[in-house]
Amino acid sequence: MRRVSMAANPSEPAVPGGAGTPSWFARAAAAWPDWALALKNLFLPVYCKACGARILTEDNVFFCPDCWMRAPWIEPPYCTCCGRPHPGMIALGNAPEHFPCADCRETKHPRVERVFAPAVYDDVVKTAVKLFKFGGRRQLARPMGEALRDMVRERMDTGLYDLVIPVPLHPVRLRQRGFNQSLLLAQEVLSEFPRAALDSSLIRVRPTRAQSRLKPKERAENVRGAFAVTGDSVKKKTILLVDDVVTTRETVTECARVLRRAGAARVDVLAFALAVPRTRW
Repeated sequence: MRRVSMAANPSEPAVPGGAGTPSWFARAAAAWPDWALALKNLFLPVYCKACGARILTEDNVFFCPDCWMRAPWIEPPYCTCCGRPHPGMIALGNAPEHFPCADCRETKHPRVERVFAPAVYDDVVKTAVKLFKFGGRRQLARPMGEALRDMVRERMDTGLYDLVIPVPLHPVRLRQRGFNQSLLLAQEVLSEFPRAALDSSLIRVRPTRAQSRLKPKERAENVRGAFAVTGDSVKKKTILLVDDVVTTRETVTECARVLRRAGAARVDVLAFALAVPRTRW
């Protein structure tokens, strides 16, 4: 039987200040977040790092909605192996399920099966990554995580992965930076993968120079032998390796090599941004 509330007669108008009317205090409390944001914007204004416009929202306190919306987001068609977007518009309609670029077609035994990224490492995205990684702006994990989650829902088989593993920092670098940006992004997306657990068995065993300061040919040597796997949690597991940006792929390739040697069945990569050099199609 449906229970009928005896608190008020719905046919009678509410009496101001009566039981069904929120008190002044309740209304003020509900409005407080808006007032707090207005006061913050008045006395502690923040400005877009790209265009200088004043930011009036808490969603992204570094870039205005217009600049963030115009960021170089990756849309189909793109390589379904390395994730790089096709450089020009082609009349494919919906991109085919398997659409690798020439470089990926010629790679016989890739250590990384697939790379997923929502954005090209350029323009606003490049500025955001540098602020996040080198400027200590860990709050950027929130809007970056939102972009990653949107892409995950659209393009990825979320039930495929057993483990989500962030690219690790060496303890010395971690103390200097104060946080691991890849771990923050991994925590942002973990809830999208119902079967997966966050795993920390991949470690960095020696310090390396910053890849961004090296020539492409030096990057592979820089990270060779820099990673190791502890324990046996990765054996026969499908792994999603998380990083902030993939440029020459040397770091994630070395991580995947070590993970596969430790028994991982498959390694895919999820990054916020992807550098896009000239790609052969």
